[in-house]
Amino acid sequence: MDDRQRKTNDRRLKKIREKRNRERQAKLEYGLAIGAGICFLLICVAVLSKWTKAAHEKKLMEEEREKEAREEELLSDSVLQYKDLMHYYAAEEGIESHVPVLLAIMEAETKGERDDVMQSSESLGLEPNSLGPEASIEQACSYYSQLLDIAEDQGCDEKSVIQAYNYGPGYLYYVADHGGKHSFDLAVSYAEEMSGGRTSAYTHEIADFNGNWMYLYGNMYYVKLVEQYLPD
Repeated sequence: MDDRQRKTNDRRLKKIREKRNRERQAKLEYGLAIGAGICFLLICVAVLSKWTKAAHEKKLMEEEREKEAREEELLSDSVLQYKDLMHYYAAEEGIESHVPVLLAIMEAETKGERDDVMQSSESLGLEPNSLGPEASIEQACSYYSQLLDIAEDQGCDEKSVIQAYNYGPGYLYYVADHGGKHSFDLAVSYAEEMSGGRTSAYTHEIADFNGNWMYLYGNMYYVKLVEQYLPD
């Protein structure tokens, strides 16, 4: 091979190497650009996720404040004084989310103005009004927790649990046999069955729609009474 041919070959090899180097450089730059784009996208997603979470938490806090304000409007001061104690014993039973219902029950039962503020003595097998305020609340939370467990097992809604607080756990089994969802008609039919059909006058605005009467077993208007004091 003469010098001229060798030089020609060298130029060709140089061009090939240069082309390969340009291709590698282009691939490297493309990869870096893709990587940078992915990083930027991940940062944007993280920022958006953080912003969305913060906005959601802010909304939940605002809703909770509104709910608490509404709760304070509905409940008497004599009931609200027991709010922290109710949260404590409800948390002990793992039912703290049900505190608004429990406070509404207190309002309906005694307005917080008796020693047995939750009227829970009888659920413990004691004479009525046997418990003091703290013991009454502790027992009410325990009893309500038991009712919730039965309701979950039987497929009943929480309105059934509220009515069962007044009627006793037997009502939950009755509801379970009739579709699993509380209704005023079910509460009436259960009271009729348990009372043997005996009735009495019941003068209360909550019963105006029904002619102000009730069966002599518990209070068939109980859910309606409690719901008056629920913030939502």
